Amino acid sequence: MPFTRTRPPMSAPAKRTIEPLLDGLAERIARRDVPPVVVYTDPNDPQQFHQRLMAALEPLVPHSNGRGNDTQARMLALFLHHETRTGYEMAAAAGIERVAGSRAHTALVNAGLLAWTRIGPRRVFRLSRWGEDWLLAVGRCEVPPARPV
Repeated sequence: MPFTRTRPPMSAPAKRTIEPLLDGLAERIARRDVPPVVVYTDPNDPQQFHQRLMAALEPLVPHSNGRGNDTQARMLALFLHHETRTGYEMAAAAGIERVAGSRAHTALVNAGLLAWTRIGPRRVFRLSRWGEDWLLAVGRCEVPPARPV
């Protein structure tokens, strides 16, 4: 019996479309401005509060690294206990030297979270009005208020 080759029946070529690609692009665009969702198991845990502070500080202090955000978060947490603090006291609470503390609290002042005044010969820092609202919202796992212009 001779070998015969049979071809499969010709079918219509598959219709090519870019619709799935466009849908994928639309999905990426929708996700690009949404921050990643971080699940907090216990909103009252101090470690998780610190993590929330660090995450919330990233867009406010853009040129800071992880260590700087950690320092600034420690400084801000100090204001949960005290209304006013000197730069030296904030640096000591963050576990750093005064010069590094000066850079950290200056960034917080520039971000609008802290304000300073002089009491006698000392410069003391306190949360700004917006800084108080911001810190309370971060502490309660709420959306922080918009930054004032």
